[in-house]
This record gives sequence, structure tokens and C-alpha cells, in this order.
Amino acid sequence: MHTVQAHKRSDSCDVIVVGAGLVGAAVATRLSHEGVDTAILEARDVAGGATGRSAGMVLTGLAGHYNWAVSAYGREQAREVWGLTVEGRERLVEAAERLDVPVERTGSLTLAVEETEVDALQESAVLLREDGLDVQFDPADPLGRGFRAALRHPHDVTVDAGALTRTLLISSGVIVHEGTEVYNLAPGPGGLQVWARGRTVVCNSVVLAINGYAPLLDSYFADKVAPTRSLVLATDPVDTGTLDCPCCADYGNEYCRQLPDHRLLLGGWQRSHQQSGQAVEPGDVVLHGLIRFAARHFPEVNTGNPRRWSGVMGFTPDGLPLVGQLPGLPQVYFAVGLGGRGLAWAFVVAQRVVDLMLQGSAPGILAADRLT
Repeated sequence: MHTVQAHKRSDSCDVIVVGAGLVGAAVATRLSHEGVDTAILEARDVAGGATGRSAGMVLTGLAGHYNWAVSAYGREQAREVWGLTVEGRERLVEAAERLDVPVERTGSLTLAVEETEVDALQESAVLLREDGLDVQFDPADPLGRGFRAALRHPHDVTVDAGALTRTLLISSGVIVHEGTEVYNLAPGPGGLQVWARGRTVVCNSVVLAINGYAPLLDSYFADKVAPTRSLVLATDPVDTGTLDCPCCADYGNEYCRQLPDHRLLLGGWQRSHQQSGQAVEPGDVVLHGLIRFAARHFPEVNTGNPRRWSGVMGFTPDGLPLVGQLPGLPQVYFAVGLGGRGLAWAFVVAQRVVDLMLQGSAPGILAADRLT
């Protein structure tokens, strides 16, 4: 990968992609295959944001249960949303297998923490089966760890998302400028000017693939993408097998996965009602919640001094990603607001934004103008 030089320089290309996570890599790769001269500007390093800080879980649907989605979107749109995440998962699997990046069909479990969630899981299972998705509802706890019920998705997968992103970019030959934060976009002589750390680029179009960081770059996203802190803890290895597949619990607010070396990953994010009026730092709220979750359901796990890392995700008001163009600067396209299921959405939103750019195809249910 290419790093920025100390001196200021000026470059040009057809398209600049901002962000070298999995979405940015998928967009740049697709554009390159279409013969578009494309480069990526990345503030940190490849997969240094939400992609590399994820638990590598590629899960069907949204964090909220399917019965909620049916109520919020209507049956037809809920079916479409879940189908798109299945499509995204299968595209990710195809890419990983083509690039020899290990991917494992572990399936996944959605676990009810409280009795009130049991009914939601059971109703969701009925609706999902009616809509053609392969799920199994278990009215008991398959793990024997104090959960109330479970919904199994047998076809979900796990992957090293950082490795997939890096390998995808290497295979595409797209140049990535790491350590090159973009801080302004403006029309100028010869095209769109991209002002970044250490360089200015003149191009025809820009694609923003920066998820939760979008509001920092343009005020258009201020009421459309909520930056949301996530936290992952990696415990010491657990002597005996704990989990044979990744799990989500408590309406998707906590998740866990056991790695091949037997370390347990515990993750979660800052809930919206906790983000104001708190006397503690947001990261502390998430950390304390994960420690309580572990104490309740994985008491043998030592959470006293785990390795931990955090990231920033982007959530939209209706839970769906945004694909579109900036109203005041239509040369700037975007695919952001992927919530907590970005790995399943990555290849879908990449295709939608590239089709919008090259063919003028409407992004459908993901179109950003739905929020205006």
C-alpha cells in the first residue's frame, strides 16, 4: 500500500474512493474492473476502521428482529431487506473463496436475554419461514447459559474481514494512499477537488465509503447517520469449547464469537438512549455492559484485563444503509450508514452505488432521498 509523502502534491484520476474498508475496497474494485481510473484515500490504514475492528460475523438481516422489521417497513420491504443481506453474504463468500481468504459457514444464533424477547424471536421465526428463509426456533437455551430462547440461521458465515479487504485491493491493483485524511470537497477548475492530508486530487467523481464518519465530512449527513461507538473485548483462551457459532443477544446489542485459538470475542455498541446525559464516557458504558453480559452468561471467562478495541459505526434513523449523491455536489456519491451488519451489506451497497454512478440506476430501497 502507498503512504502519503511528507510534501504536498497534486494528482488526478477519474474517481476517488474515500475509505479503505470493505465497502470502499468493493467499490474501487468494481470501478477498476469497469475500466475506471480509481484510487483510494484512507485516513488511517486499510481496514483500520469498522471493517478491521469487527468480529468477522456476516449475519442475515438487521440487528432488530424480523417481526420488528415487518412492523416498521411492511412485509414486502422487510422481506427485501433480509434478502439483500443474504445476497450480500453470498457475494462475500464468493469473493473470499475466489481470493483464497478462509471463510467458514458456522451459522449463527440470535439469543433472547429476557422473556419479552422470546415472543419476538418466535414470531420472527414464523414470519421468516413463511418468507422463504431457513431458520430454526429453539424455545430453550441451546448453550445452557441462561438465555431464554434462540433463533438459528444455519447459513451465516465468519471471515477475517481485514484480510478479505486487503486481498481484494491487492487483486484489483487499485492504489491506496494511507494516512491521507480527506477534509474538504469542492468544485474547481478541471473537476472536483479533493483536499486531503499531504495531497490534492482533481477527479471527476468521489465515492464516500466512510460509514459513521460521514457527518464529519459533510453536514448533509448530520441527521441521517449517527456515529455509534462499538467495543470488542478479546478474552484469554477458554480451555473448553464454548461456542460453535457466533451469537447475538439482547436485540442485537451484544454479540460473541469464539476464535480458533479459543479466545472469546465479546462485542457491543452504545445504545442511542445512553448517548446523552451520562456521567461516564460512552466507551465505559459499553464496557460495563459487556462485563455484566459476560458475568451473567459466561462466568468462567476472565474479563479483568482483556485486550480491547473500539470502532465507530454509522446508524441511520430507519436502520438501512444510505446510497446516493450529495444534493449540492452531485459528483459526490456515497454508501454509508451500514449499522451493525456492514459485512453483509458491503457488496450490495458497493454494487448499488457503482450502478448509480455508471448507469444512473436508482438505489431502490437504499436510496438516501427516502429520509428527506
